[in-house]
Amino acid sequence: MQIANSVIFITGASSGIGLSLTQQFLEKGASVCAFSRRGMSKELKDAYPDALLDIKGDISNIEDIQSSMQATSQTFGGLHIVVANAGIAHFDDLAVTDPEIAKAMVLTNVLGMFYTLHGAYPLLQKNTGPRTVVGIHSIAATTIFEGASVYSATKAGTLAMLRAFREEARKDGISVLDVLPGATRTGIWTTEMLTERGKDMMHPDSIARIIINALEQSRNNEDAITHVDELVIRPWIGNL
Repeated sequence: MQIANSVIFITGASSGIGLSLTQQFLEKGASVCAFSRRGMSKELKDAYPDALLDIKGDISNIEDIQSSMQATSQTFGGLHIVVANAGIAHFDDLAVTDPEIAKAMVLTNVLGMFYTLHGAYPLLQKNTGPRTVVGIHSIAATTIFEGASVYSATKAGTLAMLRAFREEARKDGISVLDVLPGATRTGIWTTEMLTERGKDMMHPDSIARIIINALEQSRNNEDAITHVDELVIRPWIGNL
């Protein structure tokens, strides 16, 4: 599908894969509603004053999501792509994981994605032509890692949710792209881990380029049938 002139809503837009996607979408001529806790940099907002809508909010708060969808509609008039990217991580054995941390991961990773898609769906339905939901999960959704039991459960849950949602959304002409990245240099890792293994991790810009390429290769003007349903992206050396 075409990125230029598309309206894109992305969560977790101020850092990591979300920031890389936001920057690359803007460079390709899209209008982007960037939803995040911290907000976008002044430099990026100054560079794209008409194409970037910066919204601060809490992904686990349904009212924040609803108001951001209203703002997206009022500002850009529609919606073509939704990127459900926001998430948090905590790595520890289940037996010693703080229940409040586990609750926060479920609220942010699972309910946050649900709130995003639930809020965006009416806007996606109003448009015609190719429309896509992109779910950013993790390789932990399908791979067992010691010390990641709760985190893995949230990512397995969002992957299952979007795999079912893909079938539900077909009738409205909406497709779903699931992305399962492996170790990527983002803020979910401790400074110690980044120092020790950062050289073996993927860069968020690389992940963003692969995602955008998959979008551009799916349901485009030359081939309206072919679609990339799922991307598994890992460091070539394997899981860390």
